[in-house]
Amino acid sequence: MNIAMASLAAQLAIYALAWLLTGLTFQLRRKVAILWAAAWFSGAVCALLVFVSGTFTAFSLELVVNILAICCFLLIQQGMDVLTRRKSPRWVYVMLLFGLVVIETLRQFASAWILVQVVLFTLVACWPLTATLIRMAVWLRRERQSSVAMVLLVVSPLVVTMALFLVRLMFVVQGATPETVQFKQGSDFDVIGTMLFLIMLGAFNFSLATIILGGTIDRLRTMSETDQLTGLFNRRVMMRRLEEEHSRFLRSGHRYGVISLDLDHFKQVNDVYGHGVGDQVLRAVSDVLKTCQRSTDTLARMGGEEFMLLVPLTEEAGAMIQAQRICKAIGEAELRTDAGNLRSTTSIGVAIVLATDTSVKTVITRSDAALYRAKEAGRNRVELAHSAP
Repeated sequence: MNIAMASLAAQLAIYALAWLLTGLTFQLRRKVAILWAAAWFSGAVCALLVFVSGTFTAFSLELVVNILAICCFLLIQQGMDVLTRRKSPRWVYVMLLFGLVVIETLRQFASAWILVQVVLFTLVACWPLTATLIRMAVWLRRERQSSVAMVLLVVSPLVVTMALFLVRLMFVVQGATPETVQFKQGSDFDVIGTMLFLIMLGAFNFSLATIILGGTIDRLRTMSETDQLTGLFNRRVMMRRLEEEHSRFLRSGHRYGVISLDLDHFKQVNDVYGHGVGDQVLRAVSDVLKTCQRSTDTLARMGGEEFMLLVPLTEEAGAMIQAQRICKAIGEAELRTDAGNLRSTTSIGVAIVLATDTSVKTVITRSDAALYRAKEAGRNRVELAHSAP
């Protein structure tokens, strides 16, 4: 009995179960996980049939084994397509199916053409593996900004797997017998190939799991740091950045400013047009604010119609100029909503950190006090905070 092939089938079944649980129980990339579970289940059945064929030889299982092996690779590719939001053309699957039909026809009616059979199977097997490799590498570089070394590490199991098929082809070109290269149980190629598959499958699944978990962690981090309505940072991020900037001020003396702003009469927008239009106004104002911030600034929605801008390395004059520009930009902007183009104004308070500010809370308090003075003075204006609230 071929223990290596039985172990391969068991390992593939475990991977299939793990991905199924990942998709159905933990709801992590559900469709992707189910496709990869189906891929490894197909591979497990393929390995099991190869194992059984060494004991029961009354009928030929080669076509079924080939189909299951190619289905495994195609389902992996499909999962990667879903993950990366790409779609492979249908003609690819038609061509692969046609290749399998040609291989089986040659096996039945031209069994001496072993070289052609192996060449075709190598092409059919390596096509989806190559597509998966390229799609995975491009996605890691563009979406995850992974280093070249990390990309090479993740795709290396695919490279080794394709190399195994190419080595098999090389043996045939050099005149090896069909039994040497058709995964016959007990052959040297079977033992070495199966052991490599055991190692590479573990590495490849680890790579896939890293991609899924890494993406999930990134999404959770984004959700915890981002205001879902506007896409700006939330209060938590702003407070963390303020604490970091205040610590730097205490160490180096580099001053920073806090610009607090509140949309004027925003409640009337909700009362007249509804909260849906109010949300659209907030998103449109957020877009305007993004155009007014510097690359070093931190912009956040603090709640409701309140926003805050942290401006590092800034003195009073610079902060006031930036605040006036924001006030003017919002006042002149046509905010597109389902109720038509609306206009809004904002009241702004500006505070620059002082040596007497023992914590960031005192800076925020002075900024808020300046904001309230702007509202009391008629709104649609900017006020600079006093040295004490």
